[in-house]
Amino acid sequence: MENLYSKYKIIADYHTHTTYSHGKGSIEDNVKIAIEKGLKTLAITDHGSKHFIFGVSEKKLLKQKEEIKLISEKYPDFQLLFGVESNITGIGGGYDITSGFEQNFDIILCGFHKPVWADKLSDYTDIFYNSYSKYLYAPTNEQIAKNTKAYINLIKTKPIDIISHINYHLKVDIKEIAKAASDYGVAIEVSSRHSDCTEVDYEALFASKAMLTLNSDAHKPESVGNIDKALEIVNKYDVDPKRIINSEYCEFKFKSRIK
Repeated sequence: MENLYSKYKIIADYHTHTTYSHGKGSIEDNVKIAIEKGLKTLAITDHGSKHFIFGVSEKKLLKQKEEIKLISEKYPDFQLLFGVESNITGIGGGYDITSGFEQNFDIILCGFHKPVWADKLSDYTDIFYNSYSKYLYAPTNEQIAKNTKAYINLIKTKPIDIISHINYHLKVDIKEIAKAASDYGVAIEVSSRHSDCTEVDYEALFASKAMLTLNSDAHKPESVGNIDKALEIVNKYDVDPKRIINSEYCEFKFKSRIK
């Protein structure tokens, strides 16, 4: 595994949680581990406000932003990013960041989570129901098309940087989403916490031109920077490190930082 870290030279973890949502450690706890592991950049990405179990209100997110600023001053040689893992809220491409508030973030992730307040009732029946029905039967082509449409509309209309844990709880057409992500400058996460893609999915993803990121999705400090599973996946498919935005070999412009 050490050889893979050397091969891909991962210098950032863009997906970590803290006690602001359902993480087990503080912001500074995550920073200390990241520094110990040799990372140069860390993003704090707690859940957006419409996650009705672990969501963080925008008022608390602003408080977190101030805390991140103070901790950044304490560790001047380390880059600490204020981010969020926002939630898809509807087929129209909705997410749980109010208009204008996205200007506060250094980095914006977005993914699907089941306990989220949807934009409208039809979104519950069209996509949120799909995430539960998978326990009863395989999703239909029509369901997958609706799920995929939600992601593509999101990519086209919102200033997001990363799609988090693709296929988690919601089956989509990876090829179509990867095409949209490539066209609109959005990276797709290969998660070390969630392995919800099949070999066919990975083949479609890595055959695309979409940029990628390998993240821990850490919920406890000791997991920060742990991307072993993601490294094994990209190495299996011989993915070029230059496609991985948290690799030393890659330069990537974040959409959310275009003010």
